[in-house]
Amino acid sequence: MLCAIAYVSVTMTVQARVGGKNRMKTLQEEMKDVQLKLMEATKRKDTVESDLIMKKYWDLTGELMKMQFKMFGLLIVILFSFMAIFPYFEPGGMDDIRAQLFDDGLAAHCDFAAGDGIYSGCFAIPADAAKGAWVADVYLLSDTNETLARNATALYVEGGVPEDIWPQVSSQSGIIDGLLGKTAYHVSPNASVQNATLGQQLEIYATVSPEKLPQGARLEGALNLGTFYYVDLPFTIPLINIHRIIGSYGVFLFAAFGISIVYSIGKAIYAKATKKK
Repeated sequence: MLCAIAYVSVTMTVQARVGGKNRMKTLQEEMKDVQLKLMEATKRKDTVESDLIMKKYWDLTGELMKMQFKMFGLLIVILFSFMAIFPYFEPGGMDDIRAQLFDDGLAAHCDFAAGDGIYSGCFAIPADAAKGAWVADVYLLSDTNETLARNATALYVEGGVPEDIWPQVSSQSGIIDGLLGKTAYHVSPNASVQNATLGQQLEIYATVSPEKLPQGARLEGALNLGTFYYVDLPFTIPLINIHRIIGSYGVFLFAAFGISIVYSIGKAIYAKATKKK
């Protein structure tokens, strides 16, 4: 929440000061004024003045676009700078059960057939683990531990409700990787059971596309033991029907969105009140 407040404060300051304090607002007002003058010149059929006004309008448009691109770039940098903090403080991650997945056909790895493209791993659910919604992540890691792809699947341990699970973390390779000449890998995970019991052993399976992995790469599974960060809202969000925000990223973005709306409304009310005086 503190990060969300800080983020909104920083972004509001940046938006106000890019190109000079309140220059964006001034530009928009100038463009409206120029449009009115252009309409008047057009009615008078004054082509010379119309051309001059149009030139000024395009100059203002160019300046506005430059400011918007500059502001967009700064806001993206600020957003990713804030979000880069969360993986180091995400609660629940330290107790994950992690194990490598194999495609070697060994029963010790819960793999049925060697070389069939299905990677498997055995995971025992502790008898004292948390009940409810769980998430199983699968990572494709390079020989230098770089995450090449990541995806998640959901399951229940002795009960739960659908809205408790949102395996939102997915970092599959994409278009940018292709443009950089990298192979775009995609991971598809599954759990052997959707409703497990405490003390039970379950298997996590995963396939990778394309099937041929980079030299030294490996697949690793992580079972989160049902401990992850979430916030239950006192209301259900209309249309999307969500009342539980899962993960620090989601809570941060939701809080920042809400705070910015409250700030904007408060600022508008204050401006209207002071204007009347």
